[in-house]
Amino acid sequence: MKFNYSRVSFYSFVHEIRFIIVFYIIGDWASTWYALPYGEEFNPLPALMLEHYGIFSLLLLKIVLILGLFLIFPLIKLFPAKWVFTKHAIEFLGIMATLNNIMVVWYGNSLIQAMGWV
Repeated sequence: MKFNYSRVSFYSFVHEIRFIIVFYIIGDWASTWYALPYGEEFNPLPALMLEHYGIFSLLLLKIVLILGLFLIFPLIKLFPAKWVFTKHAIEFLGIMATLNNIMVVWYGNSLIQAMGWV
């Protein structure tokens, strides 16, 4: 199965993931950068990357995820319900991560800690 990646499909993809870009990439990364002096990263993979390679490695990891999503975009768009679920799941993760980081800065306690998950 061959997919045609064109400029139109790239702009369509960027439009489709605009909230992922805002919350999952920019919001989570920026709020993590700001919140690190007030707490620590609990997710093991990002924590390992932050410890060894710094904050920009986390941004690189997020960009790699988006590029992977772009590669499967034509395939997953064939199944609209799966695309909508995938898109909203990543958006939700970005919103929750951003809120969690903001709570660490403002309250010194994360949402996950307040719920007793950590």
